[in-house]
Amino acid sequence: MMPSRTNLATGIPSSKVKYSRLSSTDDGYIDLQGADRAVPVLIIGILVFLPGFYHLRIAYYASKGYRGYSYDDIPDFDD
Repeated sequence: MMPSRTNLATGIPSSKVKYSRLSSTDDGYIDLQGADRAVPVLIIGILVFLPGFYHLRIAYYASKGYRGYSYDDIPDFDD
């Protein structure tokens, strides 16, 4: 015989838990599920975007021949 599972939060065996069908308009998310993950993703995105944009700007100006810009200004990370 298999032991029955128990919901640890309430101590109710899973065989006695009542389930109900979700409404058809429910998309599975609640309002609280966005802001707590959005801030860290935005911070990481900004930290990754800034150096990339800096190097892209140097490469663009060097390709257009602006004075003071050279492909040598882009650091070589192959050390």
